[in-house]
Parts: sequence; C-alpha cells; structure tokens
Amino acid sequence: MSGRELEVIALAAEIERYLGAHPLAADTKEHIARWWILRQRIEATLSLTQEALDYLESNGVVVCSEQGLYRLARGRP
Repeated sequence: MSGRELEVIALAAEIERYLGAHPLAADTKEHIARWWILRQRIEATLSLTQEALDYLESNGVVVCSEQGLYRLARGRP
C-alpha cells in the first residue's frame, strides 16, 4: 500500500470517528477539512501538549504561572 493510500485510510477513519460522535452531522468537503478534522486534531494535540508540559515542568524545564502561562524555568539556558 502506498503512503498516499495510508493517508486516505487514516483520514477516512478520522471522518468516521467524527460522524460516530456527531451522527447528524453533514457538511461540505471544505468544512469537513477545516472544522471536523482540524477540531479533532486540535483536541488530540491539546491532551498530548498538556502531557508534554507536565513532563517538562516535572523536570524543571518550564514553570506554569497561576494564569496558566508556561515559560522557561529561571536559570535554564
């Protein structure tokens, strides 16, 4: 199977997941790409980003302010 075919199958799975969560959804291909797919990817990335930030914070690389802003820990290059 080619790389392109694998991409198509992966994207089809994302669309199917979205429709599973929103069975009444219907939209144009442009909106599916912009809203359905992007939204799912952002939600997945947010979870992964939080895990990465937690890891960095536990290792003293970043600190998080009370406002939820992350920055390089003082004393780090």
